[in-house]
Amino acid sequence: GEKIMVKSNTALRYMHKPSLDGRSVDCWTNTIASLDVHFSSGVANHFFYLLSEGTNPTNGFPASPVCTSGNTTATASGTLVGIGREMAEKIWYRALTVYMTSSTNYAGARNATLKAAEDLYGNGSATYNTVAAAWSLVNVN
Repeated sequence: GEKIMVKSNTALRYMHKPSLDGRSVDCWTNTIASLDVHFSSGVANHFFYLLSEGTNPTNGFPASPVCTSGNTTATASGTLVGIGREMAEKIWYRALTVYMTSSTNYAGARNATLKAAEDLYGNGSATYNTVAAAWSLVNVN
């Protein structure tokens, strides 16, 4: 991916705003099932970016807009502080290997990652609450 970015100055995926590729979506809507999986996965990419980096990263990565109603994004009115990549990876990996199946939808992914966060960091912990908030910011409630 890095080599592609250098050669063409465009990325395969934009985690902070997936729609920058011109085809992916940033936010969940009830019409997402009609999209190619590569483009509907933008919602999960956006969730993971918000979870790990937050809405306004301080490490030089771009700010990430949040979802409003429908498939639109807006500048965050508040700030979500990310939990970091290592913790986000652990949660996602546990959710994938313990709770998700090949038929898991976005509501199921939310539940799976919340269960994983509960297993790893406790129900109601700051990390658990950040997982829930990141999903809400991509319209998966």
